[in-house]
Amino acid sequence: MLAEEYGYQVSPHPAVDTPGMRAQVGRIRKAAHRGVLWVALFLLLKVLVLSAVFGTELLPFLAGPAACVLVAAWVLTTRLGPKRLLRILEANRWQVWPCRLEKVPGRSSERRVVLLAPDKSVAASFRGSVPTDVWLGTADGRGVLWFAGDLRFPAVAALPGGAPLWYLTPETPEQRAPEPQRGGDGGSVLDDLISEARSAVIWNMLN
Repeated sequence: MLAEEYGYQVSPHPAVDTPGMRAQVGRIRKAAHRGVLWVALFLLLKVLVLSAVFGTELLPFLAGPAACVLVAAWVLTTRLGPKRLLRILEANRWQVWPCRLEKVPGRSSERRVVLLAPDKSVAASFRGSVPTDVWLGTADGRGVLWFAGDLRFPAVAALPGGAPLWYLTPETPEQRAPEPQRGGDGGSVLDDLISEARSAVIWNMLN
């Protein structure tokens, strides 16, 4: 594991065993259920309005596509999302990484998460919907994150302590920043973050 090679802290247990982790995944699942309910209500209202305007003979043609959209929303948000999240947390330990958070041009809902090596070069880069509180609360976009997963595949990130959770996907070569091998000079700030990633204090928080 690259994090261990760099001397960064790695939890002794699967990420899912962190206190409160299963409860947090449960809350994400419930939020997804509520989202699907709103989608269902919106589709029902739309079908009723269109039927009132154009006649009930359209109902058979509207009900089919609406049902397909609803099933797709259910599978994506309540089955694949939380299940995939839980599977990654069960299969991987937390790794502590110094990182940079960056904007992605033209993608307001996405952020780039850059994991940094001890020499401040880029070890890996991901994209994901970083929670707003995390984005705004990370001074100058530099901080320490907990990371669960393989650097080559989709993974899960969190602030130290394990919350909030969010999903990350690796950037393709075409998506990476123009200078993917340089982590920026960062000065003493990055030195401090690298020291923090190597410190056992972060795990003592959970004991």
